[in-house]
Amino acid sequence: MLPAWLLPERLWGPLWRGIARIPVFTNRRAIARSADTIQAALGEVDRRRAEGIARDLRAAIYEMRMQDLRAWRPGGWRPRMVLEGEQHLKDALALGKGAVLWLAPFVFNSGPTKIAIHEKGYRVSHLSSPQHGFSETRFGVSYLNRVRCIPEDRYLAERVVFDRHAPASAMRRLMRAVKSGNVASIVAASTEGSDLVKGPIFGGRLPVAIGAPRLAGLTGAPMLPVFTVRDPALGFRVIVEPPIVLDLHLAADERVVAAAAEFLRRSEPWVRRYPEQWRAWSKWRRA
Repeated sequence: MLPAWLLPERLWGPLWRGIARIPVFTNRRAIARSADTIQAALGEVDRRRAEGIARDLRAAIYEMRMQDLRAWRPGGWRPRMVLEGEQHLKDALALGKGAVLWLAPFVFNSGPTKIAIHEKGYRVSHLSSPQHGFSETRFGVSYLNRVRCIPEDRYLAERVVFDRHAPASAMRRLMRAVKSGNVASIVAASTEGSDLVKGPIFGGRLPVAIGAPRLAGLTGAPMLPVFTVRDPALGFRVIVEPPIVLDLHLAADERVVAAAAEFLRRSEPWVRRYPEQWRAWSKWRRA
């Protein structure tokens, strides 16, 4: 808490990247496994670069936790950020069917995405996992994860928590929000839902949660991919891309598989540019 409140934000990244390179603070086997995956997927990176990406990813995750704690300081956390592609969201909402945002699983997609879209005046209902935060234990879900969720909720119209025992209830709430002309956001990570498909990326396969295309198919709302990354020059970039058009001539299951493939195709350039910010490396498998 004290470093998060007292240290200037510009020092957070260098601090954690330095710590991630001290052997006692990192699991060398975990770094090696991540580096193996990164080399296999990207192909063109050497071993030193792959291990650097793995360590920088670990550092980014800890830096994100400092952002969560900084948000509790009076005045909150006010990052430097820019919302790009907002016109795509405006055009989608102008159709009168609401909009579905499909968020790519980058480290910094949580706080900056919610803040940037809220500050433009949009009402967002966000699908959230009970494990969103710091812990998957019963105690952590009940108490620790609130450290992240409570500050984020300032920027949401509602948080819809996914219940694996009653998945339809979350979908119904999101449908109501979208049919009211508002925005629903869903992360494509495999932790965000029970229905998954394996889509192609980097010559391999990745499990993708398909709640977003299911919601778009049920409501007719446009579905827009969103990529949130930190850029050294611009700060946090929240990029809204043009909609992924669902092929209504396909059966429902085929439709979501095609949507996942298109989402991953659009993800590749962003992952190549910011590989140390992509949280899905551990889920990627060779084809």
